Amino acid sequence: MSQGDLITTIQEELQSLNRTIDYKIIKGFSYKDDAKRHHFLTRQLATLTQAYQQPTWFSRASKMAATFIF
Repeated sequence: MSQGDLITTIQEELQSLNRTIDYKIIKGFSYKDDAKRHHFLTRQLATLTQAYQQPTWFSRASKMAATFIF
């Protein structure tokens, strides 16, 4: 599974989990386990999207300069 597919899968699972949590809040049920899963998935998504983003011009330039200096 590619990183893009993994990001899409996590986003879909988060949407489903949000619906479940909303339902439980409306009905007055406990949603503690779902909240823990939601927190874990949002952290995973943040980590993946940081790694998946295109490098900025500055980071590419600094890497190139570092190859000549060291």
